[in-house]
Amino acid sequence: MEGDLPFKHLTVIGLGLIGGSFAMAIRERFPDIQIQGVDPTAETLQYALKHKVIDQASLTLPERFEEPHLIVIACHLTPSLEVLKQVAPRVAGKNILVTDIGSCKSEIAAIGQELLPSQFIAGHPMAGKEFSGIEHATPLLFAGKSYLLCPHSAADSHRLEVLKGLVKSLGGLPKLIDADKHDRYMAYVSHLPQLYSVLLTNLLYRNEPGHLVAYHGAGLDDQLRLAASPHSMWGDILLHNADNMEKVLVELRGIIDETLPLLKEPGALEPWFTRANEIHRQFQTMRSY
Repeated sequence: MEGDLPFKHLTVIGLGLIGGSFAMAIRERFPDIQIQGVDPTAETLQYALKHKVIDQASLTLPERFEEPHLIVIACHLTPSLEVLKQVAPRVAGKNILVTDIGSCKSEIAAIGQELLPSQFIAGHPMAGKEFSGIEHATPLLFAGKSYLLCPHSAADSHRLEVLKGLVKSLGGLPKLIDADKHDRYMAYVSHLPQLYSVLLTNLLYRNEPGHLVAYHGAGLDDQLRLAASPHSMWGDILLHNADNMEKVLVELRGIIDETLPLLKEPGALEPWFTRANEIHRQFQTMRSY
């Protein structure tokens, strides 16, 4: 976005890692915008004020929002659904765009289409860290990362272009995807890797973890990093995407069953490694663009 931001006000509801990073990135790119932070934790708000992440702080949802305004709902998934329902009657029909950052899109996109048909656009930045909290936030969190947008059929095309431009101004790579397809894809590429790391570390937990971890190689490092992610966030995500996750886990169980009889056959797993190597090459090619 080359020109001025088409909003004079930004409210971020939920000042965790993503919400805090969004506010920081906007502050750095558009220093004149007025930023309000809403969070139920006073210490979080105090941190945000002290570090000039926000200009105003509120423990509760404001009754009104000045126009023109961008509202980013950055809570965990279940609270985000309730926040959207509370925000909708306060902003309907006004020059206010509402978006979110959650990892599951089907349910909140449906609620947005019903309550704010031309004002809500569901979003999901594919960025994060293993640690939560505003103290780990950074304005560079979205740089070079895909930022998925899930507009429903009634979404305002101008507002969609504005949001795409805003994402680009923060260094993100906006991509459009249907909300239901988003949740199915995330089960494979995001939610399963997270759950797998938890399952793997629980396997270690049951088998002398102190000894096993002492002898681990670099291959375990990324899994241990993912395993540090909090249940307070991921438990909610897995619950909301349970149907897709069930299908993916059943499919994974089938793959495990396929490989078991191949372990003692020389060369039997070579095609599996060939396919894995090809996927890796494709991934590296995509990353280079």
